[in-house]
Amino acid sequence: MFRRIRYELIKVLRSHGTSHEIAFGAAIGAFISIFPTFGTGTLLVLLAYRFFNFNLVSAISGSLISNVFTGPFFMALSYKIGALLINSSFEFNFKTWYKQLDQVGLSLLIGSTLLSTACSVGIYFLVKKIVSNYKNRFPKKVIT
Repeated sequence: MFRRIRYELIKVLRSHGTSHEIAFGAAIGAFISIFPTFGTGTLLVLLAYRFFNFNLVSAISGSLISNVFTGPFFMALSYKIGALLINSSFEFNFKTWYKQLDQVGLSLLIGSTLLSTACSVGIYFLVKKIVSNYKNRFPKKVIT
């Protein structure tokens, strides 16, 4: 797993594009991945690529943040954030949440929007700083 993360990071660092394009791609990928898209994250990244100017490699790498292991965590955290903001008294249950979507939908939508936005903004600035430093330090290792 760590080898794959390292490989994705190196691929992003060496990809062609400005620091902004690479960071924006990672942020878009992370936003779509954390938002509950239920397995359609990569397809949505490809669709967004047609309308926005960002680095596709970093966006697809960013979309790998949410997976089978992290998805339930992001879903529960999104629900908790949304429920806190709208004072929902419904208790989240991993086994039955989809049966009561009408009760949890608004909490999940609000929470996932805020969580996705916060994470993607943080990822944008973090990736932009890392890519800028990498490109200044190793200018010849950039893939064209």
